[in-house]
Amino acid sequence: MTCRIITTSGDTMLKKFLVSFVVINILWTAYVLAANYVGNANTKKFHYPNCSSVREMNPNNRVEINSREEAIAQGYVPCKRCKP
Repeated sequence: MTCRIITTSGDTMLKKFLVSFVVINILWTAYVLAANYVGNANTKKFHYPNCSSVREMNPNNRVEINSREEAIAQGYVPCKRCKP
């Protein structure tokens, strides 16, 4: 039987990872909430920023949209989950 002891450097690496993870989530949340709507360039659907479809969306397909009228003018259709 082996016993593994986490060293101080291991603790430091874990802390750095967790802090990085939290910072990335905060920045992503700020980005998403800055837009009134989020469009998917692939499906041409637009969503409220807190829609579960936005979390599942490929980041490369995300488009910031300022208004419902702008989304419709660009050919986007409303999401059937969040119904923006």
